[in-house]
Formats: sequence, structure tokens, C-alpha cells
Amino acid sequence: MILNYKTGKLPPNFIYLGIMLFVISIWRMSVLDWTGVLFFIVSLLFIFIKSRIIIDTDNRRLKKYIGFFAIKKGEWESINSIINLQIIKTKHTQAMSVLSITRTETNDVYKLLMTLSNRNIELMSGEKDFIIDRAERISSSLQVLVKNKTN
Repeated sequence: MILNYKTGKLPPNFIYLGIMLFVISIWRMSVLDWTGVLFFIVSLLFIFIKSRIIIDTDNRRLKKYIGFFAIKKGEWESINSIINLQIIKTKHTQAMSVLSITRTETNDVYKLLMTLSNRNIELMSGEKDFIIDRAERISSSLQVLVKNKTN
């Protein structure tokens, strides 16, 4: 069985920038300015680039890749030596500055890690319920134990 999960995309400000560049590119191309083509290409990258993870449970392998439409850049790696899955809680601090106003925000982020005999692989991060749900699905498919270290 193949499990396919989205692990991330660019932050919202890049996506909004991509939408803005898309509108500008359409306008520039409509007035026959060919620099609009450059804006168009950059806007598509900002809007549609994503990172995903594919877990092939039958062949016990994993592929983390960056995707853009049908193009997938990444390599398969073996997970035959999987021991368990772990859910951990970390603090994520984000600083935002606009002119002279600075704000710092700290959030709890939950991460799903795959423990192999020689290393750990971070599969995804997000909110608690999302990560627990994904961990249960992946653990039942791979038939491994989930260690929840958030308590």
C-alpha cells in the first residue's frame, strides 16, 4: 500500500506574493510586455511548490520529495530497520518585524519521527490531533508501535 502525505508548502506570505505576481504577469502580458512571462513563471513556483512524503508499506521504503505539478524531486530510501514512530512536542518561536514594531510568537509544534536503527527521520509536523491521526494510520500500515512523548 502507498501512503501519500503533504508535509508542507511555502508560508502564506509567499503564496500571497505568488498570487500578486500572477495578477501582475497577466496584466504585463496583456499590454504585450514580455517581462510578464518571467513574473508568471515565478508566481507559479510560489503558488504550487509543495513538499510531500510517500511511504511504500509493501516494499518498506520512504520518499521525501519536493513537488511542482507532476515533477517530483527526491529519492527512495529503505526503512527496513524501522523500530517505531515517535510523537514529540517542541516549541516554535517566530519573530515578526514591521518597521519598528516587533512581535514574537511561541507555539507548540508536534512532530512525527520515524526511528530507524541508525537515525531518526522527521516525517511531518503540525497540530496535535493531525499528527496523532497520521501516526495511527502510518503505524497500522507499517505494523509498528507509536511512542507518544508529549505527555
